[in-house]
Amino acid sequence: MTTGDEMIGRTVTAGLAIALSLSPAPAQSRHRLPSGYKWGRCLLVVDGQTRISGKCSYQIEKGGDFNIQGPRQVFAGIDYPDTHSGAGEMSEDYWAAVYKDGDVWSGYGNSDIRATHGDERWEDLRRDGACYLGKDVRVCLWR
Repeated sequence: MTTGDEMIGRTVTAGLAIALSLSPAPAQSRHRLPSGYKWGRCLLVVDGQTRISGKCSYQIEKGGDFNIQGPRQVFAGIDYPDTHSGAGEMSEDYWAAVYKDGDVWSGYGNSDIRATHGDERWEDLRRDGACYLGKDVRVCLWR
């Protein structure tokens, strides 16, 4: 025979289990990274506006080319279905790419967090430690 206290305990435990199973996933799981990406610290300043400062995701390619993504960025196949088409791409944060173009470093990024194509171009970047500096841009990455 079950006492009233045991019944209340079972009801509370069952209710808690149901509530936990229906609660949204922790923020960490929403920010899984694609293969080859890692978490680091970044700084992206364009025309005096700080767009990324602190936690970021990044990917470094052979030759030193790299890209950085703000911490709220979403990824195809992880945060939304992969449409395998540029038309289905999404962006929720700023991002930037820096690459070597011959003997010169260049880069590009988005001026609006929703933009998936780089509408800003930066030429003749010079390296200064962990940063690449241009006329109106500073892109830094610390692993």
